[in-house]
Amino acid sequence: MRQSARLERKNFIVDGRKVSRLRKILGAPSESEAVRVAVDRALNAEEAIGALERLRKRGTWGSNLAY
Repeated sequence: MRQSARLERKNFIVDGRKVSRLRKILGAPSESEAVRVAVDRALNAEEAIGALERLRKRGTWGSNLAY
């Protein structure tokens, strides 16, 4: 996680078993860190999807590629 991130306490209702599984899968030292990593990854994925969608709409990537 970035050192400059401003952390805030938030309360969520989540499936505790899923958070525990997530922590183990990510090898995170805590459930809080696992959730922070998962949020960062989800944001990164959405940004990548948006970039790919913009490329597709511009016609520089996607269905018009021929090999």
